[in-house]
Amino acid sequence: METAASWKEIQKQIWDCENCLAHPRVAIKIRQQTMPPTMSVSLLLVGLAPPHENGASVRKVAKSATNNPLDNLRLFVEETLAQPWETLASKGLFLIHAVKCAISSNAGGSQNPPRPVVDCCNPVGFAPEFQLLQPSRVVALGDMARRAILRTPDVIMPHKVKLTTTLDSLQKLWPEGIPCKLCDKPFVLHPARFPRTAVQRAEAAFVIRTAAQLAGLTGEAG
Repeated sequence: METAASWKEIQKQIWDCENCLAHPRVAIKIRQQTMPPTMSVSLLLVGLAPPHENGASVRKVAKSATNNPLDNLRLFVEETLAQPWETLASKGLFLIHAVKCAISSNAGGSQNPPRPVVDCCNPVGFAPEFQLLQPSRVVALGDMARRAILRTPDVIMPHKVKLTTTLDSLQKLWPEGIPCKLCDKPFVLHPARFPRTAVQRAEAAFVIRTAAQLAGLTGEAG
C-alpha cells in the first residue's frame, strides 16, 4: 500500500484514543487494529464494531473479522460469496468497522454503537481509514455503518441521501447502489442491514453478492 506509514499512524491514533473513556458501553480495552490492504480496494465492507469480550483487564487487540478466522461476520461473508477470506482479499475485498472499540450490550441485548460514539470515533479512526482506502464500492452493514460513511468529511452524496433517510427508501431509489464521491473520486455505496436474524442475513447476503459481482469479485449476483 502506497501510504502504509499513514495507515500505521491511523492505527496508533485508534490505539491511543481515550475520547470515550467515560462512556458506559464503550469497552475501551478492546481495540480494533487493522493491517493495511495489499492492493487497491474494489469492495469495502463496513461493519459496526469489533466483537465484545467479557473480562478484558488490559488493552488488547480485538478479535474481529480482520484477524479471526472464526469471527461470525467473516464466516458470513465467506459463506455468502462461497470463497475463503484470503481469496476475497486477494481480489480487493477489505473490511473496517464504524467504531474501533467494542461495544457492550444495552438492555435489549444490542451491541449497536450509539450515534454519539459513531460520531466521536469518526475523525479518530473511521474517516482517516476511509479517506486513505478510497474504495470503488462500499457495503454498509447497518445504519450506524452508513452513518459513519455519511459523516466522513469530503464524502458527497446525492441530495436525497440524508442521515435520516431509511434503508428501504435508499434501496428502492438505488437498487444497484448509490453513486457517491470521496472528494473527486467516485464510489458506489450499497446500504444493507446488519446480518443478525435469518431475514436480515438473507437481505444482507443479497446486497453483498450484488456488490461483489459488480466489483468483479464473483461471477454472478443474487
